[in-house]
Amino acid sequence: MPFDPTGLLRLVAAAIALGAVFLASGCCAPERTYTIDQTAPTMVLYNAPPTILQSNEERRNAGGNAIVGWFADLETLDGPGGRTIGVCNGTMQITRRSGPDGDVEHRMTMIELDWNDSPDSLVIGGSHPYSSKQIESRTPIYRAILGGTGRFTGAMGEVLSIPLPSGAYRHKIWLVD
Repeated sequence: MPFDPTGLLRLVAAAIALGAVFLASGCCAPERTYTIDQTAPTMVLYNAPPTILQSNEERRNAGGNAIVGWFADLETLDGPGGRTIGVCNGTMQITRRSGPDGDVEHRMTMIELDWNDSPDSLVIGGSHPYSSKQIESRTPIYRAILGGTGRFTGAMGEVLSIPLPSGAYRHKIWLVD
């Protein structure tokens, strides 16, 4: 019985075509935009420059699993025109180091935005790479809204935290129904 390569050739051709489709779909993916649904954020808030509760030496001595706590006023604007409306509380935990000399720390962060005299709060979390030489990020950070209380009970969405030259952070918040 002679060998018929037709079936094998069809299988190879189908595999190549399928691979080309997968490659093209990945290469043609839309570029990331800075909103989750092309709309303006639900709200924009600022936190004043944070008070870090651990020194750099304390953080280094704690090693790879260090937890850093911080807090800052939650404000309506950056600078003297802003009104304080609550407190921004946070923790960062170093989960791993990477880079050629371990110069990048991956930190899991939990943030709670707590409005004054109100049951309202938002809980935000996520991971972000930081320079091991800096306690704060110098790049925008995306995090998920994990929930909330008061008018934010059951909240979901996304937060984009942007470090500002003043040391404050702008938080663009998109809530999802």
